[in-house]
Amino acid sequence: MNCCKPEAIISENIEDESQIETRARCFNCKSVSRYVTKKTMFLMLKPDLFERIGDGQYFFCGHVECPVVYFSEERQETSFSKGDLRVRVGVKEKEAPQPLCYCFGFDEADLKEEIAVTGQSTILARIIKLVKAGMCACDRTNPSGACCLGDITKAVKRLQNESTVFR
Repeated sequence: MNCCKPEAIISENIEDESQIETRARCFNCKSVSRYVTKKTMFLMLKPDLFERIGDGQYFFCGHVECPVVYFSEERQETSFSKGDLRVRVGVKEKEAPQPLCYCFGFDEADLKEEIAVTGQSTILARIIKLVKAGMCACDRTNPSGACCLGDITKAVKRLQNESTVFR
């Protein structure tokens, strides 16, 4: 399944709600949150938590400071936090490893290393090539259930800016 659209990389400004699929606000931090499928949740949550998943719609909170990962708009008590998942949630992590691309295994350290050596990164282009070949599985591997291209693009820009500040 090709779930990503490399020609439509998410806007750099995540606060611009018109640029992302918005369905609800996190009850904890009030940030913009996206719909997430229960299939994604079952693949990400620790098995002993499956019974806590309710019948309502769930959303993914990607705010770095918020411990909530998944929440139901209907019932706050059916939310799940970082510790409830089998994997690290890269957009919420401040320390390594900070996964960015769950399909192909790239993390922030990979970007930092490449940018430190060359001043740029080829990782985004490599991922786009793999996505165009139909090799992504973001709905099954990424805790957000969404494509990582927007997160990778933002991380590359941020790290390149940080790199030029320290030169």
